[in-house]
Amino acid sequence: MRILLKNKIGFLLFLMLVISITNLIVIFYFQTLQKNDSYIINLSGRQRMRTQRITKYAIAIGTGNTNERVRLVKDIERYDSAFKELKDKKNISLRKIYAEDNLYNQIFSKNKLLWETFKENAEIVVKENIDTPSFKNALKFIYDHSDALLSTNDELTNYYEQMSERKNSIMMIALCVMTGLDLMVFIIGIIGINTLINPIKNLYKAAINISKGQYFQKIPIPRFNDEIYDLAIVFNDMSINLYNTIISEEFLNNIINTTPDMLFVFSENRIIRLANISTYQCLGYSQKELIGKSIDILFEEGQGVHLSKSILENGSYNLETDMIIKSGEKVSVLCSFSKMKDKHKGSVEIVCIAKDITEQKSYESDLRKLSAAVEQSLSAIVITDKTGKIEFVNQKFTENTGYTLTEVKGKTPRILKSGVHNEAFYKELWETIIAGKEFRSDICNKKKDGSLVWEFMSISPIKDSKGIITHFIAVKIDDTERKKAEERLKFLALYDALTGLPNRVLFEDRLNQAITYGKRTNQKFGIMFLDLDKFKNINDTLGHNIGDLLLQEVALRLNQCLRESDTVSRMGGDEFQILLSNTGGQADPALVAEKIINSLGKPFLLDGNECFIGVSIGICLFPESGEEVETLLKNADLAMYQVKERGRNSYQFYDPLMDAANMERIRLENDIRGAVENKEFILFYQPQIELKTGKIIGAESLIRWKHKEFGLISPAKFIPVAEEIGMINKIGDWVFEEACTQCKQWYDAGFKDINISVNLSSKQFLQKDFVTKLKDTIEKTSVDANRIDIELTEGGIMNDIEHSINMMNEIKKFGIKISVDDFGTGYSSLLYLKRFPIDILKIDQGFIRNSTTDSSDAVITSTIINMAHSLNFKVIAEGVEIVDQLELLRTFNCDAIQGYIFSKPLTAENFRKLLEDEEGHTLNFADLL
Repeated sequence: MRILLKNKIGFLLFLMLVISITNLIVIFYFQTLQKNDSYIINLSGRQRMRTQRITKYAIAIGTGNTNERVRLVKDIERYDSAFKELKDKKNISLRKIYAEDNLYNQIFSKNKLLWETFKENAEIVVKENIDTPSFKNALKFIYDHSDALLSTNDELTNYYEQMSERKNSIMMIALCVMTGLDLMVFIIGIIGINTLINPIKNLYKAAINISKGQYFQKIPIPRFNDEIYDLAIVFNDMSINLYNTIISEEFLNNIINTTPDMLFVFSENRIIRLANISTYQCLGYSQKELIGKSIDILFEEGQGVHLSKSILENGSYNLETDMIIKSGEKVSVLCSFSKMKDKHKGSVEIVCIAKDITEQKSYESDLRKLSAAVEQSLSAIVITDKTGKIEFVNQKFTENTGYTLTEVKGKTPRILKSGVHNEAFYKELWETIIAGKEFRSDICNKKKDGSLVWEFMSISPIKDSKGIITHFIAVKIDDTERKKAEERLKFLALYDALTGLPNRVLFEDRLNQAITYGKRTNQKFGIMFLDLDKFKNINDTLGHNIGDLLLQEVALRLNQCLRESDTVSRMGGDEFQILLSNTGGQADPALVAEKIINSLGKPFLLDGNECFIGVSIGICLFPESGEEVETLLKNADLAMYQVKERGRNSYQFYDPLMDAANMERIRLENDIRGAVENKEFILFYQPQIELKTGKIIGAESLIRWKHKEFGLISPAKFIPVAEEIGMINKIGDWVFEEACTQCKQWYDAGFKDINISVNLSSKQFLQKDFVTKLKDTIEKTSVDANRIDIELTEGGIMNDIEHSINMMNEIKKFGIKISVDDFGTGYSSLLYLKRFPIDILKIDQGFIRNSTTDSSDAVITSTIINMAHSLNFKVIAEGVEIVDQLELLRTFNCDAIQGYIFSKPLTAENFRKLLEDEEGHTLNFADLL
């Protein structure tokens, strides 16, 4: 039966309208049923509350509160009114559906009967006197039956609520049914719409495909006989007719144009008639530029004529040649020519299929280059089949291993196995590459001659187009040198590079082990801290190379003095530490210390130089001197410093009293840091006397520390500490400025010929800005620079001779004099001494002290004075204390003296008094004789 499309749509819309109207009617009906439900339930609930209030008011009246009778009357009336309203079925919409419900009748009758009795008694309570028996009986009834009335009210309320819930359930069922009908209509509508839309969508897709040139289209015929059914039949007929019209030409063109190779047809007179798309793309010509042109534009001159003639004679012709593209470049092609005769026209045409082999040629060239690169690669390359059998190795492999390709072909890389790696290593290797992943690792292989070589190896699987592993390629770089460097780094991490001894890290690790073992077994051991004496002098005078040779020789001698179970370590510089295992007490370490002192006390012959050193050794024992690494090392270090302070080249066991000395030193360090700011330093001045005239010509400034607790402290005690903690420069700057200020004050007071000499630390002298500081201080204090004399120690200026000469020349430029203090105690060379721009030599008091009793010291003193005068230096003798020394120096023609024979160091005030006392007379040395 044929149903029109508009009728189907109209029926569907009508059905949806009917369902919607039905939904509205059902909802309206149930809303009407439930209109008064909440009111009735609330009314029933208030009855319960009134019951409670009636009971409460009755009891209140019974207790004498008669004022409550008015309220009681009102609540009885209200209860009765509400009861009548509930009883009236016409106003109780709640019961419209269940008007004949027996349960409701039972509950209501029970409530009615109980209320009527309850009401009668309540009215008695209202009317009667509280003392009457009837009142009391009525009150007792109310009290006894209030709970029963409450219970019937609750039952009635619950019943009303249940009835309301039933109607809700019925309404929900009705709504679900209606929703189901709606859903069914919706589904019917969806199915109907899809029935209509799907054929239209098919028509749309088929039309799009035809617009794209896909002419053969056939859509399914709908099941229903309507307008769309007719449209589908007509469309299919139209598609078939269109396809039949154009398929032949299109099929042929598709075959030609989908051919990836160039295909063109030319006539026997070489005119191009037809070409496919690949021809245009490869040659760069458009259809207009190529069709109708001669093939001569595509080949070298004369080649087109030759080709045409050969094809016409033989029927076909194949060759590899070059074709010229539009840009003038050449492409390599493989051409196949065939003669074709048109039966209808009787003409002959030639078909050419040309394959562009430019990439193939390039690939072959790249392959040759790759082969050459592999063969000449700096990396060893090995190619194996998937079972691991070697198929190819390059020349570098042969150089690295000694094996040629002939020797290893068909074998596995196991011939290189060195035994260094375990089976787990090779198992991981194979599992990785078989899984198609790259394996990278350092590997140690064995060469043909049996020697070992370390290589960094990368093995990768080679897969075919389907992803199946066919071969493996290994690229290996000789890594032996890096491995050696790595081992060297590991060595340097634990050993000293210069001596080969364990370093601090390894020593402390062994010390930790010894402590752990000692605590477990109660075994004792010793720690020795060694510092070489006079090593710095050798390093400074003979050079660092000799110093390094000395340290290496010291390491050898120390090992010779120890057992194999002991450990000697270099901490750095000239410091060594020794771990003595299993010592019974002090006897064993003392014996070892004496052995070391004797061994190192023997001369060292180093590169033609004979050197002598000493060694200071501090010793502590475990567990007596500590049970922790830090404690043991600290205590051994303390003991070593005690040796240094007591003369060096000896040994000392740790004593707890050293901690007190160490704490005193720490306090001294802390106090020094604040001494400058707190103005605790003062200068004393020791007069310098000219021997010829007996006049005071100057003073040496000498620093003293006026400690707030310990009084005056000698510089011999705090200057070394200040140098160690880096405070000497700050102190030295203060001394120089204070001395310049004092010199200016004496000059302004009329003492214009007085010079002041200032001692400088060698560390202060090595400062980069030292000369600038001197100049700034001279300008700041306005002192005459010619009255200032800087005293430098002999050892200080010999540390870096060229630097010292340059520095002294800079100082001399602005007038300051320069003295060499303690001359004769250092390592001065006359060759350098004459180069130094100095003014004064000060002979060390050590020579002066023994000059009258020791002829050698007298000769040295005389020689120094004569040598200085020959170099135009003045000479001042220090530490002159007795007349015989004075007479001897005058005999040697010394220029000036200073010492206790004339005066001890004085404060600035006392020194000025001395200058004032000297006015008008000179020192008569005869008075001293």
